[in-house]
Amino acid sequence: MESIRNRAIGTIGVMAALVTCQGNVAYADSKFWGNTVQDGAQVTLLNASDLHQLHSDSDKGSAGSKPKFAYASVANCGSNTPDSPAPDDFCSGALTLCAGNSPEQGLGPSVRLFRRTVDAAGKPTGQWVQYGVTCFPEAAPGPARPRVTMAMVLAAFHDTDFAKPSVQIQPKGNVTLVTLPTYFETRWPQAGFEPEEVDQVDPARMAGFRVEIRPKLASITYVYGDGSTSGATTSLGGPYPTGDVTKTYRQPGDFAVRADVTYSGQFRVGGGAWVDIPGTVTIRGSAQTLSVRTAHARLVAD
Repeated sequence: MESIRNRAIGTIGVMAALVTCQGNVAYADSKFWGNTVQDGAQVTLLNASDLHQLHSDSDKGSAGSKPKFAYASVANCGSNTPDSPAPDDFCSGALTLCAGNSPEQGLGPSVRLFRRTVDAAGKPTGQWVQYGVTCFPEAAPGPARPRVTMAMVLAAFHDTDFAKPSVQIQPKGNVTLVTLPTYFETRWPQAGFEPEEVDQVDPARMAGFRVEIRPKLASITYVYGDGSTSGATTSLGGPYPTGDVTKTYRQPGDFAVRADVTYSGQFRVGGGAWVDIPGTVTIRGSAQTLSVRTAHARLVAD
């Protein structure tokens, strides 16, 4: 069952870069940009430099017979145009064009850029015409549009108050013997968001949209304190005799034991479909001391 909690987050900026595309999938390439095929039609893929130039041209206005344009950007969803009833509604398909990109390459989601001719007073004299598509929604010329960007989602994901796990150890009392299998189990605290719990981000920090983030378990690494680990696993371990995360110590001593968890994540906007968030976050678990002792046989008189 999903648990909903509220939290405020910040945002990060989007940096400039170049991207190439084939079909509806974006590929990083710092040396080329151009056209892409979308819905059967070839459209221009605009990089950050193009958008900067369009801003500059708009600021300068028209010169001589050069036409003057007004610009508008809309979510790259369905048949969206600036005249659509809800041109900024989020759709997961808008992420496809920018999938796999770094911040320098444009995280998206992709938006369609339209333009139309206007007179010297800014009054429209033509119809909206699609000019191109870009993975830099925040850099698009025209009126500022409220929209959720992947940069905002990534910032929220990395700011999530992830649950910091602890380890339950058997034998009980955190005391075991050399050569005796010791069992480990991951336990989640009340504080923080554990896998599958849902964090609801403050809409005021997400352009007014309702955005939820759901941490997922990518892996756990059990750190045994003697220089060895379990390696990455998805097992939560368990108690004797059914647990599948065990360690047999060969030397006595006191060892700091913990479980480090790597989270992946998903997000959704307005209760829509869950979408994977690129990247992971690793949280260091709470350590506790395990004492490993040597058993000695002694003769006791009756």
